[in-house]
Amino acid sequence: MSTSFAPYPIERDPTDELLMVEEISHRVVNEYAFAVASLRLEARRTLDKSARWALSKTADRLHMLARAHQVLQPPSAAGEVSLADYLETLCAALSTATLSQRRVRLTILQDEILLPGERCWRVGLIVSELITNAVRHGFKGGAGQILIEVAQRGGEVVCRVADDGEGVDAVPPPGRGRRLVARLAADLGGAVTWCFRADGSTAVLIFPINNPKIAAGDLRQWESHDGCVA
Repeated sequence: MSTSFAPYPIERDPTDELLMVEEISHRVVNEYAFAVASLRLEARRTLDKSARWALSKTADRLHMLARAHQVLQPPSAAGEVSLADYLETLCAALSTATLSQRRVRLTILQDEILLPGERCWRVGLIVSELITNAVRHGFKGGAGQILIEVAQRGGEVVCRVADDGEGVDAVPPPGRGRRLVARLAADLGGAVTWCFRADGSTAVLIFPINNPKIAAGDLRQWESHDGCVA
């Protein structure tokens, strides 16, 4: 089974959008830093060894979550960025922060692709959301494997995120996460197709490297030649 979301016209200033996200991210990082400092202070003050250990472990975990959040902040400099390096850093941070303790194995295979930093950031947001959805809905807190494949096909980038979690009998209704992914894909000039099977699910993001404007007919062609159909 599969379902897809096509791009739609978006009238907004990308500069204002990035500034707003950067401001929110900065505040979140500060809140993380305050929480970590408070926990470590209490750990030093307490005389109970078990409580000190628990507080220190909680502070370390919050620090790792903050690191994962920092990786997802908007780019600070203009110019092209290696998508492979960016996603490697992101996946390493997510594995350390949340996946390893859940016994979720994350594997990434990718071509070397250069993109503007702002477009790498949007790809990272999409990949992060797809990983989170796989862990939450596919594995339901259990162990599993997630495979990320990123390849260049001519002037297109194809990003596939597949998991071996629990399958579904019908296409679930789109929630906030899938709507967010669809909007980010539209910002890239591309689209996402979801495939739900008995042995897991796959999401395929396809977008043009250079031209963010594409026609709806191109999306149907992309879905077909990628093989992700009902």
